Amino acid sequence: MITLKLLPPLTRLVGAKAIQVDVDRAPLNAVLERALSENEKLRTAVTDQGELSNEYACVVNGRRYNMSEPGDLVVGSADEITILLPIAGGS
Repeated sequence: MITLKLLPPLTRLVGAKAIQVDVDRAPLNAVLERALSENEKLRTAVTDQGELSNEYACVVNGRRYNMSEPGDLVVGSADEITILLPIAGGS
């Protein structure tokens, strides 16, 4: 089982702090697609006209990947995966 941790504002939009995907090992893109197909609220939050939004990022074991282009990274149940909305700000 792969766990996708969610950070605000996703936790508020989805109503959960994490989503479980019932696979042991798969390409990150396949894990994301499966999570979206199983969770309507997540799909609504992170897609733009049916495609993964490039506004969201995945952090896998401390390394950032654009959610719309996760590359060919293969993840497993031991990996720490977080979906977040990068926030810009400051002065």
